[in-house]
Amino acid sequence: MRYFLMLLALAVGCLLPIQASLNAKLGGFLKAPIMAALVNFMVGGFILLLIILGTRTPNNLLLAAKEAPIYAWIGGLMGATFVGSIIFLIPRLGAALSFGLIVAGQLVFSMVIDHFGMFGIPVQPINWGRAFGVALILTGVLVIQKF
Repeated sequence: MRYFLMLLALAVGCLLPIQASLNAKLGGFLKAPIMAALVNFMVGGFILLLIILGTRTPNNLLLAAKEAPIYAWIGGLMGATFVGSIIFLIPRLGAALSFGLIVAGQLVFSMVIDHFGMFGIPVQPINWGRAFGVALILTGVLVIQKF
């Protein structure tokens, strides 16, 4: 099961540069990266609404959501920042460098989250092996930037 989940994560990761490139294309066509981000979220929201209606997800889940801690609601802001930034960055840095830097940032901060058990995540201390893995990613980003 773990390997299946790892393959799923890899496959989903492949979708991000495709989505970002398509959003950047839309941003160029619209001459407004923020409008392209809005279209992205509107289409995604509509698809999620169809899935919710199609799976008959109970409506009381929305009432339960108000009990979530305030920081749990910031994800939408971060998602909008991510999508808007990608639409701006891809045409300027290219997909490989943009995502290399994004993955490096994700890994560095993911290790901080794991190390301190932030947001209720189980603690997984930073060790030399994990730090070396991130250093390899950062080295890869430097090579991509150089060439």
